[in-house]
Amino acid sequence: MLKGRGVAMRHEQLMEEANRLLEKHGFKSAVNRLPSETCLDIVASSGPHSLVIKTARNLEDVDREHAEELCAISSWAGASPIVLAERFRGEELDDDAVYLRNGTYALSIGALERTLEGDPPIVEVGPIGCFVYINGETVRKRREELGLSAGELARLVGVSRMTIYSYERGRRRTTPSVAYRLEYVLGIPIVVPVNPLSAETKHKDVLGGERVREGQPLEGFLKTVIEVMRKLRLAARALTRAPFEMMAGRGRIRLAVNIVCREDYEKARIEFTKKFAEITGLKHLVVKPEGYECPEDVPSVGIEELKSARGPKDIVRLLTT
Repeated sequence: MLKGRGVAMRHEQLMEEANRLLEKHGFKSAVNRLPSETCLDIVASSGPHSLVIKTARNLEDVDREHAEELCAISSWAGASPIVLAERFRGEELDDDAVYLRNGTYALSIGALERTLEGDPPIVEVGPIGCFVYINGETVRKRREELGLSAGELARLVGVSRMTIYSYERGRRRTTPSVAYRLEYVLGIPIVVPVNPLSAETKHKDVLGGERVREGQPLEGFLKTVIEVMRKLRLAARALTRAPFEMMAGRGRIRLAVNIVCREDYEKARIEFTKKFAEITGLKHLVVKPEGYECPEDVPSVGIEELKSARGPKDIVRLLTT
């Protein structure tokens, strides 16, 4: 297996290197230059692949809350969540592996480069060990071509007959040692690469219907906006680690919402969210207090104008005026 590159990079360097690789391979991308405590640093899209990426030098620095919001945003945007890191528990990440942690895949910059070049990793490293994925249909066809029964193949590989049947009937994950013995006996490759660009987030119901996420602390202007969205029959979720404060929508209306809750609110948040929405195909809305000057090319509304809306159709109107 390949190892990491051996040269430590700062967080900013890791972001820039990842962005360079993505642009080199035809992705439209944007880098979040806000402080690194946000849950996403890069958004990118090319053809069928949309990616929402968090970068960190050490994988341990990406806690469960970061990962959970990264997955939720990815699901809402129809993208794959990825964490790019250099090290995990003091060791460099292997370029031939993806690491399953907190519900998302983490990988090295070398593994990302290999994947973009059409040679994805083959090993998945999880909390309970290393695994690979196999093509059970290929196993069955090759076994029959060789005239082997399931029991005979099981005996040659050193597993039970039921294990062979389970592979052929859809169980895809196994250990590298079993996969190696299967390939040796069958004489053909059966391992399927693990492509992190096509990973599906497990957080499907990210807005919880029309309810705000349970346990989400809400106060002040943010609480007011959430309550208005709910009255407009829009599902909504407040975010604490993202460059924008809320996801909201219903049906085809899917919004990334900046909620300007103070006079010194960073315009960089609005500018990145605008790029995020453009790349992922979402709509972008800024809800602001009176007197805050929003960039001219970004749809923005005051809270009173938002309160005057009667439903989702009025939200669409606000986005186009």
